[in-house]
Amino acid sequence: MPPIKLGDLLLKAKAISELQLKSALSEQNKWGGRLGEILVRMNILSEDMLVKALSKQLAVPAVNLDTIQGVPPHVRAKLPSQMAKDFVAVPVQLRDDGKTLVVAMAEPQNIEHVDTIRSVARCRIVVQVAGRSAIARAYGRFYDGEGDASDLEGSFKVVDAAGNTVIRNADDVAKKPAPPSAGIPRGTQPFGRSSLTDVPAPSSNVVVAPSSGQGPTEMINAIENAQRKEGAALKAMVEMLIEKGVFTREEYLARLKR
Repeated sequence: MPPIKLGDLLLKAKAISELQLKSALSEQNKWGGRLGEILVRMNILSEDMLVKALSKQLAVPAVNLDTIQGVPPHVRAKLPSQMAKDFVAVPVQLRDDGKTLVVAMAEPQNIEHVDTIRSVARCRIVVQVAGRSAIARAYGRFYDGEGDASDLEGSFKVVDAAGNTVIRNADDVAKKPAPPSAGIPRGTQPFGRSSLTDVPAPSSNVVVAPSSGQGPTEMINAIENAQRKEGAALKAMVEMLIEKGVFTREEYLARLKR
């Protein structure tokens, strides 16, 4: 029998409503991506609930990576850090005298990735399912600075014309907004769920130092012009991020209403 669809499983468990499922499916049709991660990004489903649902759907055991502080070097060496990052996977342990490698993956159903890991590790692979953020935290502990764990949680980069990173992650957007003309290539991260819900409304806390001979009317006009430019730049940034699928317009508007 074919496996039950994730949406149907979640409906049956009453973890989501039909309206929430339709909303998530609409986002999936519009932007692509995996349904479970879209539900998490839309704050409809927690990552823990998603992991439990995937475990049941795929008949793959779930693992709590937060209880594992590290793995021995010979286990870590079975899965190179770049491959771990690309495949959203971390090694957990070796069994059967080194003949079996247990690997936690966000997408254990990806047969191609499992086969590649098997070829590189040269041993049998037993997969377990874990959430993307849990894998990102484990990656930081297991690989001890060999890579940037922020890439595992769906971070993205904004670069300038010279290729220098202007914004590394979502939290930096409010601190350093890019100009309207800046290109926004997504970071080469496979962990597709980039949830950015903390983009603020245009700030009104703009202080303009008065220039020599500038009267009250000119000062007010200068402040208003600065506010308009700042608002236009931030609006352009938000529109670009929406077009790139970082978050939806509904998510942004919902955040503003809080």
